Parts: sequence; C-alpha cells; structure tokens
Amino acid sequence: MTADKDLPLTAQFDHDEDEGGESSSGRWLISYADLITTLMVLFLALYAMQLAKHKESEIRSAAQPTTTAASVEKMPPVDQALLAALETLRQRGEITIVPAARGVEIGINAKILFNAGDATLLPESLGVLSRIAEALRAAPAGNILVEGHTDSTPISNAKYASNWELSSARAGAVVRYLVERGLEPHRLAAIGRADNFPLVAGNDPASRALNRRVTLIVQR
Repeated sequence: MTADKDLPLTAQFDHDEDEGGESSSGRWLISYADLITTLMVLFLALYAMQLAKHKESEIRSAAQPTTTAASVEKMPPVDQALLAALETLRQRGEITIVPAARGVEIGINAKILFNAGDATLLPESLGVLSRIAEALRAAPAGNILVEGHTDSTPISNAKYASNWELSSARAGAVVRYLVERGLEPHRLAAIGRADNFPLVAGNDPASRALNRRVTLIVQR
C-alpha cells in the first residue's frame, strides 16, 4: 500500500486497473469452464437417452409378433373375423394378435391395464377391454385362457407375496371385466404365469416392460 502511494497518480491508476483486469479475466475463465462442463454433461445425458430409446425400439421390433398377409390367409375364417374386429387396436399398438395352437393369441401390454405392482384395472384400459369383449362375444363359443405375466423383478408387499399372486390377480381382474361385459363365465379361465414365460430375454427396463403383459388365448 505504501509503495502505491509513492507512485505517480497515473501509475497508481494503471496498476489498479491491471490487477482488476486479471481478476475479472480469471473469473470469466472459471465461468466459461463451468458452462462447458454443464453442456458436456447435458449432451452426454441426451446421448444416453437416445441410445436407450433406440435399444427399446429394437427390442420391441424383435419381440412384437407380426401378422402378415400370408399368415392371415392361413387362418380359419373365424380367426380372420376376430382379427378384423380388432385390427384398429392392433394398428394403434395397443394389442398384438397372432395365430396360436388351435386359435389365436391376443396380447395386451400390462402398462395399458395396470399401475406398477397393482392389479386394479386403469380407467383408460376399459375401452380396449370393451372392444376385445365385443369381438369375443361375436366369436364362436370357444374357451378363452387369460394369462397374467410379470417381469423378473421380485415383488413382496402386504397385498402380493410374490409375482405368482400378482400375475394371478391381474388375470383374474381381466376375466371379471370380460364377464361383466357379457362373456359366458364357463368359457374363461385365469392363470398366473409370474415371470416364467418372458416375451424377450434381458433385465433392462425395455425388456421388463415388454414382459409385463396379459395374454388371451382364444381357442376354437
């Protein structure tokens, strides 16, 4: 401080300005580095999200059975009529419908029907189930096996001791609704499959989401 007082006034001013400039420049560089780091983290997060979506799309494409014109032609007329009645739901991706042994299999993703870890039908699922019930009422009186499937994540709470109970409760909820919509009870059966028949292999979120489902096997 004493040394500064001994300098001429103009020299003191230049000296203080230099010190302030260096300090401001240093703060600016630190802020710029923080900005670059933040942007890098953001871009990495966006890249990871894009990779996850791409993987989910690949898994879904590989897992979703396709109903080709050739496979439809091989179906008996009764199965073709059921497929035609549910074609709108299939095109919207709300269900899958493919040939099965002695009939057809209708698959419904569990996220359309239930909240995670629960077996209470969601209000938004009722439109899909109503359309399915209407189509099944018009079909010949074959048996309908309703199967509940979970992913491989174990569940244990006050309501469901394991995935067996959860999958059985979900199948039962769908059966009860179909009966309420006019299907004959003797045609229906509810079975819990737990995680024993996965649609795709893997324990990542996309695979688990595909494996959580309810299937209706409509027999001729």
